[in-house]
Amino acid sequence: MSTILCFAAHPDDLEFSCTGTLKKIKRDYNQIIYVIATNGENGFKINLSLSPEERIRIRKSEQKDAAKKLGVNEVIFLEYQDGFLEYSMSLRERMVNLIKRYKPQIIFSFDPANKSFTNLNLFHRDHRVLAEVVFDACFAAKNMYMYPGTPHRIEKLYLFASDKPNYFEDITDQIDFKLELLACHKSQFPDFRKVESFIKNEVSKQTERYTYSEAFRVIEVRQIT
Repeated sequence: MSTILCFAAHPDDLEFSCTGTLKKIKRDYNQIIYVIATNGENGFKINLSLSPEERIRIRKSEQKDAAKKLGVNEVIFLEYQDGFLEYSMSLRERMVNLIKRYKPQIIFSFDPANKSFTNLNLFHRDHRVLAEVVFDACFAAKNMYMYPGTPHRIEKLYLFASDKPNYFEDITDQIDFKLELLACHKSQFPDFRKVESFIKNEVSKQTERYTYSEAFRVIEVRQIT
């Protein structure tokens, strides 16, 4: 079973970062699994009178809708509070267990090396914590002693939101689909035209090679001992 495992801090992180690439490569894999660490309830932009429980329900529903359009096999919500994600040994263990359970060849996640702090949204605490705990879990998962269960070594890490990308995926043909998935997160975007402009004119313009692209720092995980 060939698997892609995608980690995000919030609903919509993956739609911003890597769904164009996932659409292109998914045909080569049996399954795609999403793991969403927090409920995203504090990023709500519409109907501010709703309770936290209702906001959580809506954000989960939006993420499921976007994932279904892509053909994601399963969406796992870890249920942490939005804005308060903490690096803990219990969280690392949960991530290790997921890696060992699904045995992915590829993992998508935030880049833990990017700490330039140039943007309040990009360098959200939850993003930083998620990036580090997933990176550490990838090491721990391949170690035969650290955690119970059969070790698993992934083949590649695709790290998004990187300030030093070394790989650009051409998503020119996927840009409309990427925007369609982002638009599923209606509670986040009162004026989606601004989001569309941001994606087309900034996020997807990190290289001149392609009209639209997604940028990653790709790490090959080699075993040399």
